[in-house]
Amino acid sequence: MPGLVALLLVAGCGKKEIYEKIYEKPHRPVSCLKIEAKNDITRYVLLKNPKLKQLAAQQCPFTLKAISHYVTSCTSAQAKALGSDFDGFLRLELFENGKLLYRNQRDFKGCLNEGIVESLVKKMEQRIGLQTQKGKP
Repeated sequence: MPGLVALLLVAGCGKKEIYEKIYEKPHRPVSCLKIEAKNDITRYVLLKNPKLKQLAAQQCPFTLKAISHYVTSCTSAQAKALGSDFDGFLRLELFENGKLLYRNQRDFKGCLNEGIVESLVKKMEQRIGLQTQKGKP
C-alpha cells in the first residue's frame, strides 16, 4: 500500500498543467509572429524554440507577447512566509492587430527553460495552428 501512495504522489508531480483560453480564432493563417517579451532572458529562451525562431518577424499582424514572473521577485509578505510549490510562470498571449485571440500559461519550478516554452508553443499550435515553411504547418 505505501508503494501505491508513493506512485500516486510521483505521478501527480510529473507533468505541469497548462492553463489556456481561446478568445477568438485568427482570421488568417498564423505564418509570422512579432515577438515581444518584457525581459531579455525570456526573449532569449523563446527564440531558442525552432518554430518561434522561424516565425519571428518585425512586421506582422500577429504579436506573441510573453509575460514571465518569478516568485522570488514577489514582495508580498504572505507569499514570502508561505513559500510556493513553483518558482514562476510563463504566459504567452497571441494578438491579431491588437486583439487578444489566445492565451496560455504554465507554472515552473527552477529556471525558465526551453521545455516550458516548447510545451506552451505545442499547445498553442494544436489549438490555433502555426504555419511555417511557406504555409506548411
